[in-house]
Amino acid sequence: MGKLKDIPKIDRPRERFLEKGPDALSKSDLLAIILGSGIKGKNVKQLSEGIIKKFGKNFLNITVNDLLEISGIGQAKALQISSAISLVKRFYADEKSNEIIIKNSQDVLSFTYDLRDKKKEYLVCLYLNARNSLLKKEIVSVGLLDKALLHPREIFYPATELNAASVILIHNHPSGDSSPSEKDNQIVEKIVQAGEIMGIPVIDFIIVSENNHYSFHEKLQKQKEGLDYVADGGMQATLFTLFEVKKPSYEITAEKIQENYFYIPQVKENHIQLHNRRYIGNKHKLIEWIFSIINKECSGNSFADIFAGTGVVSAVATKQFKKVLLNDFLHSNYAIYRAFFGNEVWDKNKVDGIIKNYNNIYADDLEDNYFSKSFGGKFFSNNSAKIIGFIRENIEENKNNLTQREYYMLIASLLYTADKIANTVGHFDAYFKKEFVNDSFFMKPIDPIDTQEISIFQEDTNILAKKIKADVVYIDPPYNSRQYSRFYHVLETLTKWDKPKLYGVALKPESENMSDYCRNNAKDKLAELVKDLDAKYLVVSYNNTYDSKSNSSRNKITLQEIERILKTKGSTKVFEKNYRHFNTGNTNFNNHKEYLFVTKVKNE
Repeated sequence: MGKLKDIPKIDRPRERFLEKGPDALSKSDLLAIILGSGIKGKNVKQLSEGIIKKFGKNFLNITVNDLLEISGIGQAKALQISSAISLVKRFYADEKSNEIIIKNSQDVLSFTYDLRDKKKEYLVCLYLNARNSLLKKEIVSVGLLDKALLHPREIFYPATELNAASVILIHNHPSGDSSPSEKDNQIVEKIVQAGEIMGIPVIDFIIVSENNHYSFHEKLQKQKEGLDYVADGGMQATLFTLFEVKKPSYEITAEKIQENYFYIPQVKENHIQLHNRRYIGNKHKLIEWIFSIINKECSGNSFADIFAGTGVVSAVATKQFKKVLLNDFLHSNYAIYRAFFGNEVWDKNKVDGIIKNYNNIYADDLEDNYFSKSFGGKFFSNNSAKIIGFIRENIEENKNNLTQREYYMLIASLLYTADKIANTVGHFDAYFKKEFVNDSFFMKPIDPIDTQEISIFQEDTNILAKKIKADVVYIDPPYNSRQYSRFYHVLETLTKWDKPKLYGVALKPESENMSDYCRNNAKDKLAELVKDLDAKYLVVSYNNTYDSKSNSSRNKITLQEIERILKTKGSTKVFEKNYRHFNTGNTNFNNHKEYLFVTKVKNE
């Protein structure tokens, strides 16, 4: 066996340690320095390599007796190794005892002494490990917090670098008021949701001022100061969990009313009625309730229906008011209004004759067209799609032989017929996958509505609001994320007949007419609309679909926000009615209610 002195000095453990430091040595080299010398038949390096190999990862747990079992290791060398291990463990234990554990908000507040008197706003993040031990304190932002500018990556990138298990945020208010602002609330929700996605939960967000503090954790738990983040059962309540548990109440104080009977008088057999559509938010079954309230609470000669939808509210309004204005930015709705409400000349016999000829068309005599190639076998049967496409092309080709009213009447009849036989639940976001699709195309003429003085628009409602004036303005905006232009894209395409390129499984064209009322800034758009409207009375329809299992079905504006916005315009009453609404097939929601807000506008 070679002796240590036979090894070149540069490769000997002691010399290499002095020359290059401990990081240049292997575990066996470091142990060789502790042992100092070898035993008979083994130099110190060979001995140390044998010990490391024998115990491996369990090295730090070996005892004196374990070492004595090694041939050539006596009590002295066994004590040397065991004492060195115990010394390291002792220092490691002392270092661990100095770690900072964050149990509750009071522990967090010890890190806020340098924030309380700051003149600028700071956002500070505490990064914790799985034991809630502090890994690092870091300033994330200096200056006025802005939810649009503050990106979650500024918080969670360091968390991933540190392998943090959770984070706590501290924010100061130089104003002296520690209550959270609306922007604070928005920032908290944004960060909490990002943390949930990242798998690095936010435990608390604490706002400090010179003399006070506000803990979101404590407020959501409805507890006083010092509530531990980890409960007795060992579960840590994150802000995301607490936000989910805290189900806000969206209900408001509302009245009920005795309903009177209202109706649309034109009801001709074998004719299409205005309300014969499957349409989200169709108010046909709520007409009596709506106008019982309007007639009781409002007065005047003019009525504006600025999110007209199916137009059924305007139809009844034509019997109650001298002047009626209706508006919707969907092309298909505009065409339907021009057909049912228009005051241009038209020849009934001519329209009925054209429709009769259309009903004598056989699909087998037709070639495939844009509509059948795009939607046949999907939203419609192949035969029906060929007939629909042929008729729409024929209407366009003969447009010069039709008055405007006749043109729109034919298109409206085609739209209603297509809607009735469509292979869907009532919208065109998807179609049923089944072998047999309704193949019973039969077109009927519409039953137009007699009107006195009517104005029809197809504009963005918030832009139109700056131009119009009416005694009563009825406001029935979209309630949730469902964009009407996308849900009824097939009818939009059929109306415009621009034959666009289609995308995706639902065969949709490029986006058009996307409403801000279906987005998170809906309440801001409503506030702008209310401010700009020139009216004596504002009547707003909304419902209470806030806890729907479908995210896209959840309402964008709270009832309280609607009431607050309307009260800036005048005194406001709220009415409610239990009502099972039409949904798109996925929404499951109990205790559904419709609300009608009536505001008597105060004189400026």
